[in-house]
Amino acid sequence: MKAIIYGCRGSTPVSLKSSRFGGNTSCVTVESGGEVLVFDAGSGLTKIPVATGDVNILISHLHLDHIIGLGTFNPAWGKDKNATIYTCNRGEKPLREQVLGVFSPPLWPVSMAEKSTARVTEITPDIPFTVGRFTITPFLSSHSDKTLAFHATDGEKSVVHLLDYETEKTSDCEYKNLIKYCTNADLVIFDATYSEEDYAKHIGWGHSTVAQGVKFASEVKCKAMVFSHFAQTYEDNEIESWRRHFAEDTGIDFLLAHDGLEIII
Repeated sequence: MKAIIYGCRGSTPVSLKSSRFGGNTSCVTVESGGEVLVFDAGSGLTKIPVATGDVNILISHLHLDHIIGLGTFNPAWGKDKNATIYTCNRGEKPLREQVLGVFSPPLWPVSMAEKSTARVTEITPDIPFTVGRFTITPFLSSHSDKTLAFHATDGEKSVVHLLDYETEKTSDCEYKNLIKYCTNADLVIFDATYSEEDYAKHIGWGHSTVAQGVKFASEVKCKAMVFSHFAQTYEDNEIESWRRHFAEDTGIDFLLAHDGLEIII
């Protein structure tokens, strides 16, 4: 199994003259046996090379930085391939309108809900479903607007997508799920939106830090943890400085995400 980071920023894409980490918002692929899952559709989505078959996209929530890539993603318009989007129901509007409705006049040239060839499929928290060789279990995140986290396995390896998750503000129910799905996971993709100093000003905003992730990883004994979703305000040197929190002699591989990072799981 292999994961590739295509976007690791949060809130908004950033344009930098030189950045080791890149400026695209959240998007990561997980591949096993030639089959690919896409987690979130941030601006990094359009960087994904589309080779064979349909593109299966798991959407954690509908904040703009997690769906902004859909509008210009060719498979969502029937070009080359087709896209299937999986997410939960969040309101009275049809699910297709919930997911694609923002891409419509006057915010978008045409109505994507009407014109897109993408299929939009409803999933339910804590109910597993299959996509090819993968079994995926969505579960509710400690974040606003009915955000989902995802546990995905090919039967041999497991990945937990945990972006937009505030581990310090979980309910008892959320924390039980968190522990259950992350314990002994082969890879946890963890939210590191803020520095420790800035997190103190954003408690309750639904995000976490590298230091919190290191502590959590030691608790659940995951094999590896990659930190992502860095806020747009941070330069390379600030993000690099967070390595000081990485625990030693734990047997856990800690990584800072960057656009193009490949992780063999």
